[in-house]
Amino acid sequence: MSQSQVLHPIAWSDEEYQSFGKIPQVSKHRYHELPLFDTDVLIALLDAYPRKHLQAYTMGTDPKKNSDWRQVDIAEGTCGADLWRAAESGRIWLNLVNIESNRQEYRELIDSMYAHLGEHCPHLQNPKATHSALLISSPGAQVYYHLDAEPNMLWHLRGEKDVWLYPAMDPELVPQNYLEDIYAGEIGENLPYRTEFDKRAVKARLQPGDAASWPHNGPHRIVNVDMNVSLATSYYTPAVYQRQYVQLANRFILRNLGIQNRSMSEQGLVAAAKRMSYRVINKIRPFKRKERSAGYITDLQIDPDGPLGLRQLSEPRLASFGRKSAQSQEEQANAN
Repeated sequence: MSQSQVLHPIAWSDEEYQSFGKIPQVSKHRYHELPLFDTDVLIALLDAYPRKHLQAYTMGTDPKKNSDWRQVDIAEGTCGADLWRAAESGRIWLNLVNIESNRQEYRELIDSMYAHLGEHCPHLQNPKATHSALLISSPGAQVYYHLDAEPNMLWHLRGEKDVWLYPAMDPELVPQNYLEDIYAGEIGENLPYRTEFDKRAVKARLQPGDAASWPHNGPHRIVNVDMNVSLATSYYTPAVYQRQYVQLANRFILRNLGIQNRSMSEQGLVAAAKRMSYRVINKIRPFKRKERSAGYITDLQIDPDGPLGLRQLSEPRLASFGRKSAQSQEEQANAN
């Protein structure tokens, strides 16, 4: 191993680089040592972070009841210290989404991560970081069994959490209709879960300085031990588009034609024809996507002094991140 590798925050073995994105694995990093993830810096970040990009959630304790995953409103004027306190003592999950677009220092960090991975993992074919999220979450908080449409991974920074990583592209674990609907944006990322799935999972307890990665579309779930801070990063490679357009063609063309046995193969003439057909038809007459903003209605609001870091609202409302996003879109439309 070279001296430059030793000094870099990512210094994996040749085997880890070669298997990245191909198998579930937990590797090491040193990003948790950066001042960017100190408590006072994170509180200041929460204080100033655009509310349209700050998502808050709460959840139950049963990993099979993903219907308990609920949006939470953040009141005007809620400071970063109160958000931190709510996460520290409640049952809260904060997603600072699009962190790379909102803070240059995090953008530079994430770009450097994928520049390094691109250099050492040639099978990725020059990966490009897309959207990323800084995650601040409570002791005992969980993320339900789910998968992401884009390849992603988790850089763990503070606290301890258990993570279960399941085999990817297995219809017994993820029914094909669910996979297609997630790609189409017609449903969220949560999936039906049964405890027997865990027999096929790789389970790991993440410590600060661990990086968990898994194959594209691999289902996973998380349960915190104590308060946690992690960075979730997504990336794109040429292979991603091959899968994306096959799944979209299966959803919008083949399924609409009543075809039951839809191949998920991404290679060969049939797959190429699917990709071309979807892109041509979608350009002429775009396939209608489901509007999901209605799912951001909530009757819960952050309250660091309330039970589970929450207070009950007298009537439901659009959660702050949905409300602020809608306001931003309206202002942009008026400006045009």
